[in-house]
Amino acid sequence: MRLIINTRFDTDAAEALFRALGFTVTPRGYHTLGSINHAILFGGHHLELTGLPADGSATRPEIAASPLGADGLVYRTDDPQRTFEDLRAAGFEATPQQHFSQPVEGFGDARFVTVRLAASQLPGGRVYFCQHLTPEFVFRETWRDHVNGSYALAALHLVDVERKGKATGGLASLRPAPTSSLTAGRRSTRISARWPRTSHLARCVTARSRSARRTGAQSPSRRSSSCGMLKST
Repeated sequence: MRLIINTRFDTDAAEALFRALGFTVTPRGYHTLGSINHAILFGGHHLELTGLPADGSATRPEIAASPLGADGLVYRTDDPQRTFEDLRAAGFEATPQQHFSQPVEGFGDARFVTVRLAASQLPGGRVYFCQHLTPEFVFRETWRDHVNGSYALAALHLVDVERKGKATGGLASLRPAPTSSLTAGRRSTRISARWPRTSHLARCVTARSRSARRTGAQSPSRRSSSCGMLKST
């Protein structure tokens, strides 16, 4: 899974902020779609700072139209066409497969295939599904070692800003189906809980904070070694 943080035209400041928090941030990437990015990698999942060139030399409408902050969830798919068909069969408006890439110095082009939900269906943020064709170009051990000790995203909290469940608006969130529902080696899609109009809070877990939970002690470094991204729609 990937959590997208929209940095819009201020990617330099976002990169500096996450470095100051003790995260290893990958070198800047340049998507063939026109956007720029940095990744903060963990084991098989990551945060992605995605924005647009400050000089306005390129643009992506879905990024330019979204507010600053955490606004996208990306789920892995091993079969984009099957995911597209499942979404359409479930009544969602989904885009056909989109292919894009970004150069990775010393390795070649990291390549991706995505299927997206139409933005108008999800007031809490964007959701799409991605097949990463070259994960070995990105998930490198040297980029997964963080000075602050973080090694995973512990949780993503969706906080309903319209109380009593009035914000659901008939929309649903999506999540990969459990292993028991896999058929013919292909991952299917399941409709789950309602997606509210939200603020997002992502919390990272560190070796020190995990040890503190086990022993019942409070880690004095837990606040500084956790990461929080908030966005209200």
